[in-house]
Amino acid sequence: MTQEKTFPTLAATIKRLTGLDILPEKYYLFEHRFPEIMRESGIKDFEELDRMLAQGSDQKLVGRVIEKITTHETKFFRDESIFSAFAEQIIPEWKERNAFAGLESQYLPLKIWSAACSTGQEVYSIAMILAEFHPQLIKNTQITATDISEETVERAKQGFYSDFEISRGLPENYRKKYFVEKAGGAQIRRELLPPIQFQAANLLTCAVQEKFDIIFCRNVAYYFAEDARVKLFQKMQQALKSDGVLIIGSAESLSGILDGYVLREFGLARYYELNTQNISLFKRAGQ
Repeated sequence: MTQEKTFPTLAATIKRLTGLDILPEKYYLFEHRFPEIMRESGIKDFEELDRMLAQGSDQKLVGRVIEKITTHETKFFRDESIFSAFAEQIIPEWKERNAFAGLESQYLPLKIWSAACSTGQEVYSIAMILAEFHPQLIKNTQITATDISEETVERAKQGFYSDFEISRGLPENYRKKYFVEKAGGAQIRRELLPPIQFQAANLLTCAVQEKFDIIFCRNVAYYFAEDARVKLFQKMQQALKSDGVLIIGSAESLSGILDGYVLREFGLARYYELNTQNISLFKRAGQ
C-alpha cells in the first residue's frame, strides 16, 4: 500500500482512538511527528504503524502516538475573561445555592473537572483563583484533571514550569505567592491550593462515575469530527449536576448539538448552565 493510501486509514484509526479529525491537508503531521517513534519501535512504514495501532496490543506505542498528535497549546489564565466570570459570577452563584444550612461560612462539596488539562496551566489557574478569591472553599473543593496523554498528565502533576511557560499569562504576584523559584523556572505550591487528582483519560471512552458542579472542557471539541463532538458534549451533560456549569472554548458552541442549556454571559465571557427550567438556549437567565 502506498503512503498516500495509508494516510487516510491511519487518520481513521487515530480518529477512533482520540476523536481527532485529521483532514488530508494535515497528513504532513504524520511525516513530521511519527518517524522517531517508528524508528525506536522498529516499525518499517506507516502501514505497519496503522496495523499496530489498530490492534492496540502495544499500549506504550499507542500512548506515544497520542502524545505526538494531540495539541497541547495552553497557558496560564488562557482567555482571561472566563476566569473573571469564574471568580465573580460562577462561584458566587454556586455559593448562594450551596451554603450548608444557610450558613455563609460552610458549603457543600464543590466538584470541578478540568477535562483536558494538558500540561496543567488551566487546572492550576482554576485552583489559584479559588485560593485567591474564595479561600474558604479550599478544603471543601475536589478538582479532577484529566488528559488523554499520560506523559502530559505526568508533566501537569509535577507542576514545574520554565520561565517561558511562566511568562505566558501568569501575573507576577501569583508567581511570588503560589510558586517556589527553581533553576530555569518555578514549582507550583500545591499545599496552598485545593486538592487536585490527576489521571489520564480518553474523553470519548472513559466512564464518568461522579457528578460535577463545573466542567472546563475548552478548546477540545474544536478539533473533533461532528459525531465525536456530539458524543463528547453528551458525556459532559451527563457528568454535570442538575445546576451544573459547562465552560467550553470561545470558538466552540453547543448550538445545534445539544439542548438543555442556557447561555450565560459575564463581560466578554460566555458559558453554559444546565437548564432545568426549559429556558430558551440563548436567553439569559433571569429574563
